Amino acid sequence: MRRAAIFGATFVVTSALLLDDSRAQTTQSVDIDSDFSEYDQGMDVAKAWGNVEVTYGDVTIFADQVEFHRQTGKIYARDNVRVFTESETVDAEEIIYDIHTGEMTTSQFKSSLEPLFYTSDNIVRPDEKTEGPVTLLNSTFTTHDSAKPNFRIKVKKLEIYPDDKIILHGAKVNIGKVPVMWFPYFVQPLDEELGFYSTPGWNSPWGGFLLSQYGFKIGDDYLAKAHFDIRSERGLAGGVEIKDRKFTDNPQVGRLNLYYANDTNSQLPFIGPTRTTAVDSNRYRINLQHRVYLPGAKDETFYVDFDINKLSDQFFYEDFFPNEFRIDPRPDNLINLNKLFDQGEISLTSRFQFNEFFLTDTRTPELAVDIIRTPLGDTGFYYSGFTTYGILDEELDDDSILAGVTDQSGYNRFQTYHEFIFPTKIGSLDVVPRAGAGYANYSDFDLPGFSFDSTTLHAGVDVSFKLSKRSPNVYNRALGLDGILHVVRPYLNYSFVTTDEIDGSFSPIDRVGPSTRLHPIDLPLYTAVDKLRNWEVFRTGVSQQWYTRRNGSTYRWLTLDNYMDFYADDPEGDRDVSNFFTDIRWYPLPWLYATTKAQVPLLNDPSNGQTWSEVYSNVGLMPTDWFRVQFGHYLINDNPFFRDSNLYTVETYTRLSDNWGFSTSHRFEADDNTLEYQQYSIHRDMASCTATLGAIIRDNRLGDKEYGVLLSLTLKAFPKMRLPVDFQPGGLSAEDY
Repeated sequence: MRRAAIFGATFVVTSALLLDDSRAQTTQSVDIDSDFSEYDQGMDVAKAWGNVEVTYGDVTIFADQVEFHRQTGKIYARDNVRVFTESETVDAEEIIYDIHTGEMTTSQFKSSLEPLFYTSDNIVRPDEKTEGPVTLLNSTFTTHDSAKPNFRIKVKKLEIYPDDKIILHGAKVNIGKVPVMWFPYFVQPLDEELGFYSTPGWNSPWGGFLLSQYGFKIGDDYLAKAHFDIRSERGLAGGVEIKDRKFTDNPQVGRLNLYYANDTNSQLPFIGPTRTTAVDSNRYRINLQHRVYLPGAKDETFYVDFDINKLSDQFFYEDFFPNEFRIDPRPDNLINLNKLFDQGEISLTSRFQFNEFFLTDTRTPELAVDIIRTPLGDTGFYYSGFTTYGILDEELDDDSILAGVTDQSGYNRFQTYHEFIFPTKIGSLDVVPRAGAGYANYSDFDLPGFSFDSTTLHAGVDVSFKLSKRSPNVYNRALGLDGILHVVRPYLNYSFVTTDEIDGSFSPIDRVGPSTRLHPIDLPLYTAVDKLRNWEVFRTGVSQQWYTRRNGSTYRWLTLDNYMDFYADDPEGDRDVSNFFTDIRWYPLPWLYATTKAQVPLLNDPSNGQTWSEVYSNVGLMPTDWFRVQFGHYLINDNPFFRDSNLYTVETYTRLSDNWGFSTSHRFEADDNTLEYQQYSIHRDMASCTATLGAIIRDNRLGDKEYGVLLSLTLKAFPKMRLPVDFQPGGLSAEDY
């Protein structure tokens, strides 16, 4: 039973902390709860013993014995001491804590500064007014939360700079009891993008390889990553990447990437037979994506964007950065001056050919003024529009020139378009009529006086309404349902365009590219302006949403959207109707989801090209706590622009035990019965790190199969040193290795 010598079981001691001369005193209480306690009024000292608990702000101290000296503000705790703060836990036999400065000193102790576990003979902390590291002497630390960690580091002196770095003086690395490494001086940043990363592996195109990088800071604003790569089939390569951390929210700007490879086998492609085009062994990339804010700009509304990409040859990305090659095989080169304002933006863009081996449409320059949908006073009308003027050309690549292709003459293009919208409501109908007009002029800069004029008129209307039904009593825990709100929105978008099609003397530069999806019929969103033709299109559909309650808020459980086009005047052929589209998104539970995007022909009429279909489906589920699987299927048949495909993908992860796991990935093309891709990986959880050993087999249909083996060793927490697995090496950035 608890009892107190003088005041009872609990002290509440008030301490006035003088912050500075200009600020008022802040009063906080030191609460002491214990089995036994006494107070020496003459010395102004509170003493407590037996299951003592001291609370001061966000600091809690447990000990067998505690003394609080009110005049000095120091708490002396001894015997089985444990201290909890917002960021760490400290175990010690004895500590001295100063409530005025927050400084804590102690003798031999052990502590957790998540995710770090450490012990030390002594610790020195800076006070609240002094910047500096936390210093530990004769320390050991690990990330393995165990009485017998499988690795630990012994350090004579350890300096911790919170949220920045640690510095080790005289560090010895032990695996178990065996010392394996010694560092007289070592700096390890705490940022996950900093420090040493390495990817070892082997595949057919590269042979054995080791991709390494070291991340470090340059001042406070820049992150640098030095790369050093070895590929047995290609030799040495390396470079540096610098990132401006002011643009962390926009990965498209604030980067400089320099990379050079002394390729000992430059005729060897990443995929396919030996190439016949001569490629120099000195290969490189220079990439600059940056934004410069101009003087006088407010709220960062006036700036210049640079996107400069210089490559040694057209095969560089394919051979060294295959992931980037798949996403953007022919990078642009442009400089864009932008001024943003509330109603839109003004831009001046220069796009140029910096790599002669890529076909490039150039703009030297193009001026554009874009006005977003803007209300016209209180009239209920809205206005939007754009005006552009540019000098456009299409620069041939080297292969086209060698093949004798004639360079098409470029032109000056002036274009302007203005549209008025009047959103209104008629009964339960939402009605948005629109009408616009535009003018374009094309003039040949090689033949003065040779020009073509085009006038465009556009009219349209969007009509929709909503119906909803609530079913609050529908409940199914297995499907994640707690009531249902069903919202149905039928809609009709009508668009009519009449225009003068571009004269045959001018070769279109902004033209329609092949796509399996419907093109926009809202004219300001139609970017293929040089191929604008007459059209009259009715786009109709029904969108449905099912909502349920989850975690105290509304959750979208299922989405179904069906739509298609009817053509009174088809701009792309002689169709009467488009394919019928169905888009489904179903996310009922955290461990179950399914999506489908499909289109099928309704008329199956070969005369207008309506014979092809496309289906993409993806299903993921985790039926047990030890197994996860994802299925994918992509089917496309008889499309005039894209190759037939009937592709199946399966990815699995199986937890074999608390420490072992196994994952697979397969991709099978049923159209030609080819197992394109196989991946098998075994994973081992070793408490402080996860090790993965994996292998791949890839069939490129070009003769020999590609094989690869990679090793991953990832520490779960600090220090951030890893050997991560990646079956697509040469990715977008080193973090993706």
